[in-house]
Order: sequence, then C-alpha cells, then structure tokens
Amino acid sequence: MKLFNYAISLLTLNLYANELPIITSLNEDMSQTTQLATQKNQNIDYQPFILSVWNQKDLFTFGVSNLKDALMLIPGIDLMGDSINNRTMVVRGSNPLAYGQTKMIIDGVVVNDHSFDSYNAYLNFPIEIIERIEVVRGPGSFIDGVNGYAGTINVITKAHNKTKSTANGTLFAGFGSHQSHQTGFWQTFDLEKSQLSIDGFYYKDNAKSPEIVTDKYGKTGFAPLNNEQYNLGFSLRSDNSYLLGRVNEYVYGSAFGNLNALPNDAGQQSTPSWYLESGYATSLSSDILLKIKGGIYENSWESDARSLPVGTYGPLTYPLGYWADLKLDNRQIYGNILFSFTGLSNHNITAGYTFKHEEVTNIQSITTERVDGGIILVDYSKSAPFLDADAAHRYTHEFYFGDSITINNDLELALNFGGTKTTSISTNQYQRAALVYQPHRSHIFKTMLGNSYRLPSWQELYTLNNPVRIGNPDLNPEHVTSYEAQYIYKPSSSLFLGINAFYLKNNDQITANTNSKIYENIGQRNIKGIETEFKGEYSENDSFAFSYSYITGETIKGDQTTDYLPFSSSHLLKGALSYSLTSEMKAAVTGRYASEKKRRPDDGRSPTKSFSTIDMTLGWENSAGFYVQARVKNLFNSLYYYPSTVSTYNGDYPIEGRIFWVRTGLKF
Repeated sequence: MKLFNYAISLLTLNLYANELPIITSLNEDMSQTTQLATQKNQNIDYQPFILSVWNQKDLFTFGVSNLKDALMLIPGIDLMGDSINNRTMVVRGSNPLAYGQTKMIIDGVVVNDHSFDSYNAYLNFPIEIIERIEVVRGPGSFIDGVNGYAGTINVITKAHNKTKSTANGTLFAGFGSHQSHQTGFWQTFDLEKSQLSIDGFYYKDNAKSPEIVTDKYGKTGFAPLNNEQYNLGFSLRSDNSYLLGRVNEYVYGSAFGNLNALPNDAGQQSTPSWYLESGYATSLSSDILLKIKGGIYENSWESDARSLPVGTYGPLTYPLGYWADLKLDNRQIYGNILFSFTGLSNHNITAGYTFKHEEVTNIQSITTERVDGGIILVDYSKSAPFLDADAAHRYTHEFYFGDSITINNDLELALNFGGTKTTSISTNQYQRAALVYQPHRSHIFKTMLGNSYRLPSWQELYTLNNPVRIGNPDLNPEHVTSYEAQYIYKPSSSLFLGINAFYLKNNDQITANTNSKIYENIGQRNIKGIETEFKGEYSENDSFAFSYSYITGETIKGDQTTDYLPFSSSHLLKGALSYSLTSEMKAAVTGRYASEKKRRPDDGRSPTKSFSTIDMTLGWENSAGFYVQARVKNLFNSLYYYPSTVSTYNGDYPIEGRIFWVRTGLKF
C-alpha cells in the first residue's frame, strides 16, 4: 500500500522531468546515419570526458553475460571486494577500500545504497536487458546533478531505451556452474500516445569459494558465495513525461564473515531495494527548457548468520557461537529542477537544484547475549545497535551550473561548477573545465581540469558496537583534483583509438585506522597513469577491443607513506576478439591481466598474486532471432583473489575459478 500511495502521489503532482544524458541523445542520432559518426560535435567521442561506451550487441558478441563482466572490459577499472563480498569497481586505483568512489546510474536513477554507498546488488544484471553502458573515468558526470568522484557508470536498460530497435522484446534463459540458472525477459508495447516497457529476471546459484580458507580464528572451510536475485523494472514514457520504477531483491552468502570469521554455510545477507521516479519537461520559450523530476528510493541491508564460531573471544565465551540477525532500512526522497537556456549565441547553459532527504527508517540488532556463557538471542536494537540510527539522516541541497561554449568550428569549452550543503557537513564546492579541439574529423584532442568530492556513507559515519570497524560522525568528505588529457584517432566510423594521461590528487581519503578501527580522514593518494583503448571492426562481421592501463603513484599516511598504491594493480591489460565462422555462428575470446597488488607497510605479507584469465565463447543465432551461446570463463582455472587487509584473514579471499555458462533466447 505504501508503494501504491507513493506512485499515486508522483503521478498526481507530475513534478518530475525526464533527464537522459546527452550521450544518449547523441547515440540516438548516430543510429540514424553512419555519417554522423565522423561529423564534428556530433559524436560521443567529442564529449568533454574520458569516456567508454559499450552496446549490447558488442557485449553479447564477446560472450559477456552480466554487468560486472562488461565493466571489466573498461580500461583502468579493476574489481575489489571485502570479507562480505561487497563488490566495487576501482577506477584508476582510487581508494580501493571505499565503495562510493563511483556512482552507478540505472535509467537516470543513482542506485548506490546508503548503508555502504555500494551498487553491489546491481552487478549481476544480465546483458539481455541492457541496451548500453556509458562509463566516465575521472571526476564529474555527463548527467546533470550527479557528481561522480572517481567515475560514473550509466546503464540504459531496454525498458528505458528510446532508440528504435528491430526487436520489441526478448525471452532468455541460462544455466551453468554451481547449479546456476537464470530466466528473464524484456518487452516494449507501443500505446496510443505513449510507450510501455518492462523487464525482469531471476538468477540463482550455490557458489562457494574455489578453495578452502582459514579465517582469523583458525576455522577452515569453504566460504558461502551463493547468489539469488529477483528483479522487475518498467518505464512508461510519452513525449514530455515519464514514470519508471524497479524492484530488486538480492540475496547472497555471508562469504568470509562480517567479523572476519568464516560464517555457517547457510549464513546469508540481502540488499533489497526499490525506486520510483517520475518526470516532466516543457519548453517555457523557444530558448528555455524546464525539466522537473523526483522520486523515492528505499534500500536495505540484512545479515543473518553465525558471525563467530564456537569459542572464547577475550572475556566472552559463546558455547554455540555468536549469532547475529541485523537489518538496516534506508529511505531517500529527492527532487530536481533543471533549466536549459540556448538564447545566447554559441552557448548551451544549464542550471539546476537538487534536494534530498535521506534517513534510516528502521534498525534491527538481534544477537547472542553479550555476556560470558551467552547462548540466547537478545534484541539490542535500542540498547546497543550496530549503527547510530538516530544520527543517520541528512538533508542535502545542491546547486549546479554548466555552460558549453562553441568557440569556433574546431574548438569547444565546457564549464561546470556547483556546491553541496549537507546536514552536519560544511558546504563543498566542485569545478570542472574541459577544452575539446577537433581540427579534423579523424582527430580529437581534450584537456580537462576539475575537482570533486565524495560524502561519507552511513557505515563510515555511524557504525557502533562492532569490534572490526567504528564509525566517525566527524568525517570530512574525500576530495580529488584531476588533470586529464586525451587524444582520439578515428580513421573511420568503425575504428577508435584513444590515448589518455591523468594525474589525480586524492585528499582526505577515508580509511579505518589499523589499530583503533575508527574511520578517519588519514589517507592521501597521488595517482598518475596512462590508458589506451583500441576497438572497432576488422571486417564487416568481426570486431575487437584491446586496452592497456598503467597506474602508479604514492600514498601519504604518516609512517605508512609509500611510493606505490596499496591494493592496486599497476598494469591492467584487457582484450576481446570475435570471429564469424559462418553467417550464423561466431566464436569469441576475451582475456584480462592484472599485475600483483602490494600491501600497506604495516602488513608484512607478500603481495596479492597477479591474475590472468582467458574466456572462450561459441554462439549461434538465426535470422528468426533464436540464439544459443556457450562460454567457458577462466579457461585455465586461475583463481581470482580480493586482497585481505591486516588483522583479518592471513590469506586473501578466493572468489572465482573456472565457470561454464550456456544461455539461449528468442528476440522478437
């Protein structure tokens, strides 16, 4: 009933506006004519960002099955996780121990949760329901009102894609290793004056760690890494308004334990969420466009597991182990108003305001009685919760302004600045300037200078009564200053070569103190590197993509200062190649290499080993839209590890080995 009431309120007020990124509209234009791909000011490569774009067609050809694997094809991006397998994409080595370094946007809605500032619950999205993925590396965002710190990931689903397609829907299914199986669909219906699209999927596996692990307390076994997910989304669009929503239920194993102890096999976590957003756009004059949007986003985190095995820990004894049933419910209500003005010659001006109210709506902390010999469960939700729910709320006001200035036919200047005022945190400002020069249709040069910030998450601010991490309500936001330059060479519409260099100064990095376990602004990272990306088609039906990233730098943190970046690979090499065996059958190979990850100076263990993998795919699709595809991921069974931090597990966290996957479907 609550969800229904919110939907009615949004529809009745009609206060919100459609705000697809400019890259989306440019891609729609590009789909109409291949000539547009090489015209000045009319292609995605001209945008004032370091940008990578992947379409569903190419991802499918290379055998990519979900969003996580698609993002691993992007230069400069590596995967990081923790003891509870909360996965995050690390862009250019920026603070791998934090979750909110990047923002993920699904159909214009930021889906980072409030508990961790993570988007882990959306990384299993099947490629079948995704139309396009747009990734900005570096501060800033191509979506007005979204201020990325290390990067921005924009996902446009089939349900919200405006581009006309030859297919109106797809039914798909898959199965593979670890008893994994998946079913899903998407379909679009053309109504009299609007368009309705829906999508959904279900996925389940019973995965465990690929090798036996030994936890901090000497207990050995396989860590539960199983996944189960239900997801349903819709989008209702007309010429000047829209309503969209999504429900996502994600349940996963407790992995290596919330307290650095191997949990019971049946231990699990869940991060359910749902959102509803509506929008409206209208022209106030021939030069002024008004867009208004708003919505609600609710997300939760729940853990139900044996957090500590049977034994004595300090003065406390747990004859049956230490059990915990924890739950945190969060709510965000937001609104945005945006003006776009084109009345000045050679200027495209935007100005906007965003309001958010974020709060914890419920907390549950039921654990084993915290006394010597405790065996019964006690509700500590009021007396000793795991998070200060009363303090976990904030009002945020953000103002932003942008101007895209066409200096001449070859040169464009993009300026953006804004400020955010949040409860208990002083006003923070950001600025960004980008100069794009295109003297010839095949050559583009970009230089960019900017700064940004990341607000702390609930976990970093308000965690209580936890022996391995303690929140700090006095934290300041993380800050970054970036210097970037890029050269793009496009000899044709089907070939792309990009080379870019960057230098980042990350200040006030938020990290848990190794000794006190309290989150503090104690880190500084100076990061520099280069990224190269070469992709395109080498024949009419065959394509390739290769990239190499070199990342280096220093950390400045008292006696732990280093001339390297802990938990980061200096070398990332990625590649993909597809080949047509017949008109209906294709083969593909993808590969990835990440060099070793060094540790902090206070951790005497050897670095996390380098990782390399080869994936093989064979697929068949006929003219009627029926397809079958088989994939072997990690052909040579190289184990992938998340680095463990000091005083947790002696060894690293083994996550993934060889995986088989078969999928089939019908496009109609």
